[in-house]
Amino acid sequence: MNANAFFTRFLDADRSLLALARLKRGSVGTRILIGVVGAGVALAVRAAGAAFYGEITGFMILLPGVILAALAGGRLSGATAVFTALIGGWGVVALSSGSGAGMQPGLSLVATVNFIIVGLFCAWLGASLRRTLARLDAVVSALSLSNARVDETEDRLHIISELAPVMLWMTDANGDVIHLNSDQRLFWGDLADLRAFDANAILHPDDRDRVLTVSQQANDARTGYVVEGRHRRQDGEWRVLRTEARPRLNAAGEFMGMIGVNIDVTDARAAEAALRDSETRFRLLADTAPVLIWVTDQNRQRAFVNQAYVAYFGADYETARAADWRASLHPDDVERIIAESIAGEATGEPFSLEARYRRHDGEWRWLKSFSRPRLAGKTVIGFVGVAFDVTDMREAQARLAESEVRFRTVADSAPALIWMTDEMSRIVFANKRYRRFCGIRSQKQLADAWRRLIHPDDEMVFEAAFLRAFQARDRFEALSRVNHPTLGLRWIRTEGVPRFDASGGFQGYVGASLDVTDAKQAEDDLKHINELLEVRVAEALEEKAAAEAHLMHAQRMEAVGRLTGGVAHDFNNLLTVVIGALDIILRSNDPAKTKKLGEAALAAARRGESLTHQLLAFSRRQALRPEALDLNGLIREGEPLLRRAVGEAVDFKVKLKRGGARVKVDPAQFEAALLNLVVNARDALGDVTGGKGARITIQTMNCAIEAGQIAELAPGDYVCVTVSDNGSGMSAEVIDRVFEPFFTTKPVGKGTGLGLSQVYGFARQSGGGVHVVSTVGRGSEVRLYLPPLLAEDLPSPVAASNAGERASTRGGRMLLVEDDPSVAAVALDLLESFGLEVQLAESGPDALEALRNARFDIMLTDIVMPGGMSGIDLARQAAQDWPEMRIALTSGYVGDDVDQALAGTPWPFLRKPYSTEQLRSIVDGRAALPAE
Repeated sequence: MNANAFFTRFLDADRSLLALARLKRGSVGTRILIGVVGAGVALAVRAAGAAFYGEITGFMILLPGVILAALAGGRLSGATAVFTALIGGWGVVALSSGSGAGMQPGLSLVATVNFIIVGLFCAWLGASLRRTLARLDAVVSALSLSNARVDETEDRLHIISELAPVMLWMTDANGDVIHLNSDQRLFWGDLADLRAFDANAILHPDDRDRVLTVSQQANDARTGYVVEGRHRRQDGEWRVLRTEARPRLNAAGEFMGMIGVNIDVTDARAAEAALRDSETRFRLLADTAPVLIWVTDQNRQRAFVNQAYVAYFGADYETARAADWRASLHPDDVERIIAESIAGEATGEPFSLEARYRRHDGEWRWLKSFSRPRLAGKTVIGFVGVAFDVTDMREAQARLAESEVRFRTVADSAPALIWMTDEMSRIVFANKRYRRFCGIRSQKQLADAWRRLIHPDDEMVFEAAFLRAFQARDRFEALSRVNHPTLGLRWIRTEGVPRFDASGGFQGYVGASLDVTDAKQAEDDLKHINELLEVRVAEALEEKAAAEAHLMHAQRMEAVGRLTGGVAHDFNNLLTVVIGALDIILRSNDPAKTKKLGEAALAAARRGESLTHQLLAFSRRQALRPEALDLNGLIREGEPLLRRAVGEAVDFKVKLKRGGARVKVDPAQFEAALLNLVVNARDALGDVTGGKGARITIQTMNCAIEAGQIAELAPGDYVCVTVSDNGSGMSAEVIDRVFEPFFTTKPVGKGTGLGLSQVYGFARQSGGGVHVVSTVGRGSEVRLYLPPLLAEDLPSPVAASNAGERASTRGGRMLLVEDDPSVAAVALDLLESFGLEVQLAESGPDALEALRNARFDIMLTDIVMPGGMSGIDLARQAAQDWPEMRIALTSGYVGDDVDQALAGTPWPFLRKPYSTEQLRSIVDGRAALPAE
């Protein structure tokens, strides 16, 4: 027999013994029978070995029978087996050895006693083993049942965990995840190995440290915890989970880990945030509303009031909320309002109240309140109320009612037919006079009463006129005839205006009709009179027109006469010097005298040039050459000359603005204007007593001109140059005419009257203006306003570089385009003296022909020329065809149109009359470009 077979049989013997031990003991007889059977089996084994034992008792072989009997039947069966086996054993011994003759008597007793003791012990041991096995079976059965119940509980818990509508998880004592239910796995993803679970990967970075710290502290302290944080769902979306965990303890109270639940509260938190936001918006809206708002609970107590409510009662929030609103009611309204309030709340429907309440300042105000129930399902849990202050509205309604009474009283007492229509042009009101005139006795007759009276020939015209005005919502006027039953044919003038409500909505017309029969008759009579007067009026108008034409002609002739007289006076003086000097030069051979008279003639010619420039400046037809400059520098340079002009007896002061006064003007014209102002100021000082205390001040400053402050100036910032004196001053009449040409208050021969005209023309042409402030006997102040220099007006380095390049050109061939022979002869002589080869052309076409036939380095052309082509047109054509040639322009007078064209040209300009040096500057390329 191999080991496996033996072990198998051994296990089967164990099962047999266990089967014996599990036998029911039954009755006493049954247990005695089991003992007898056990002993019998043992005796059979002893009898079978009789030959082996010989004379030895061999009672020990009987003990297994005793043990088996005790194991099967208990102690009674074991004892029965002991005594039965002892008796039977001695019988077997006797049979096998013949009455036991071979055994000594003492040994027989020992064997007997020994067997009884050992047998009873074995019986007790077998019975105890039976009881022990029975207990073990009970324990095993209980354990099996408990295990079955545990398995069933675990199965139920697993099913519950999987079916629970929340996310369940479980950790061990070390905090490692050992279980996730289906919802949790669905949320985080189905983790194949829970040991690889990484909390850092599923927690939001902003919540990670907080959540892990709370869970770790709870795990260390073996306590539960609650925490919220954002977890990343397997689709990548962050969701807010509320985690609630409790510790797991075994029967011995040992910590086994944590079990917890995760609840997705994202939507709940969003709803709570929305609710808080809604609550905030409600409170903001309620506190912003200009009406009283409150919310009551089921006990009719104020749960909320807005700021308008608090302000009305003039207390803090809690005091106003807890205050009894009934205490503020007017005594005359208390009983009525309380009854209406109780009745309104009892209906569970919206209701309104209107009563007087005392405001915090003691004034009684009418409030109209509207209450609406708050429902939880169908149960009223309170009311929401709003109250409006309608005191002003009630007063307005009272005034409106009073106004309506006054209107009807006035309308009924007015001596006119007053009527009113609705938006559909139906008459809705007519005063008593209208009703009497039209014979209206009932409201039904009001609609067509007028139509029944109007003359048939005027009915269509009247209705068409009213329809046009009605559609346009415009004023309506009409003159029509009516056939009155007692008064006969009457002329009625009707006027109506549209009515609009406060929001601009059209409401109809209100109008009045007057009986103008007498006035119409008077008008017809006047027509006849007017027809007779028309002829006489026409004749009178013709005579008046002729007289006005003669007067205007006389005024123009007077102005021209004054202008020509003044110009003739000054030019006659200048020509006297020029003609006389030239006459003497022609007859004299004295070089010194010739030089002196030539200088005098040249000076007179310069004065004539200055006079021409003054006239052009006044008429704004002079081509100024503005430059970017600082007026302070010009004034400082000319200060010595100005001091000599005013004389030593006058206190001459100059106050210049710090930082400079930069403008863009013609420096020569500004110096001339300033000199004119200073000279006029000096002449005004003649009446200052003894010349003592005479004072002239020049000042520069920045001025801000507002709209309408000075009529001819646009609002803005200006550089202001003022010349003030403490002389005789000017009257208002003189100030009004001070800028007129040839107007002067000086004696004959003391002034031309062009000085201030020139200043005015220069200022206006430079974009500014002049303003005079003066009081008779207290001096004058002339303010010259000039626009400040802009950043774009500053000279650029590129322009200076180009000017340097132009200045580097010298000599060569020149084309002189000049139509005046005398001017051409002088210019030709001067140009040839510069070393130039000069060719003369008298018109633009001649110049173009010359340019095609020869090459020229420079062309100087007059602007105004015959032949239909101006000098500017010629210059543009030449610049396009011969771009390498330098071009310069010259003119004595150009006019507005040429001035505008000249302003945009890139070529230097030489003004006539010009000197040798000025002409040389053109040839050398040093002349200034025209200002844009």
